[in-house]
Amino acid sequence: MPSSRSGSRPAISMRADTASEPSLLVATDLTRAYRGGKGVFDIRLRLAAGEVVGVMGPNGSGKTTLLRLLATAATPTSGQVSWFGTTNARDPSVRRRLGVMLDQAAHFDQMTGYQNAWFFAHQFGLSDALARERLDELFSWSGLWDARDQLVGEYSLGMKRRLNLVEALVHRPSILLLDEPTLALDYRAELDLIERLQLLSLTGTAVVLATNDVHLAERLCDSILFLHEGRAIREGHVPELLTEVAGSKEVQLQLNSPISLEGLRSLAAVEAANVDGDTV
Repeated sequence: MPSSRSGSRPAISMRADTASEPSLLVATDLTRAYRGGKGVFDIRLRLAAGEVVGVMGPNGSGKTTLLRLLATAATPTSGQVSWFGTTNARDPSVRRRLGVMLDQAAHFDQMTGYQNAWFFAHQFGLSDALARERLDELFSWSGLWDARDQLVGEYSLGMKRRLNLVEALVHRPSILLLDEPTLALDYRAELDLIERLQLLSLTGTAVVLATNDVHLAERLCDSILFLHEGRAIREGHVPELLTEVAGSKEVQLQLNSPISLEGLRSLAAVEAANVDGDTV
């Protein structure tokens, strides 16, 4: 399975307008409950072709759990997900149309990066010729070309994350499910990823993007779902939501002398204030 470098990046052909197509993915009252009250609860999500939906929230809010459910990697306690009109998560045709990048990628450390990606390409049904063509382009794009014959066990975290992106993209899925895709990427790699996702969206690929990077969400997402303790607390289009998020900040101060709480609350820039001992 020798690798061979391809030339310039292939042009991406534009798909027809997908606005009239049915939703590719629909989550209805989706719940996955774990011990201790963790999980996600009653999540509703609808994803159309070419749409990019961001999932944001603090650590432990359920972003990764939600993506695992959408990726068929976890089974819901209640509720359901419909992919391309079917709720059968075991349907091979569903999984072949999903591109998944979760927080922890499954790689074979004693195989090279190219061998790992080749394995996944064949799992998705690509022929040898097509796998080689696409992998050569993706390894070049991702900056992994010079490390393609290096064992994955010797890869840095950033290299493993880029390899995971290659594996998620190689079969040109209809839906991409990405968990913190810019984690451990350098600035140049992040810009390349943003550009590629924008082009994929224009050609009809739908994306669910779990991130806490406000700038990434602003550049890529059509809408955002905010999670807190496993529940959707806010959702809507990007401009108004990010204005709300950017407009408020929580600050904690420790004081050496008493302060008038009423006077603090009267300040124009203060929405709310509370005192706990010497901490405001």
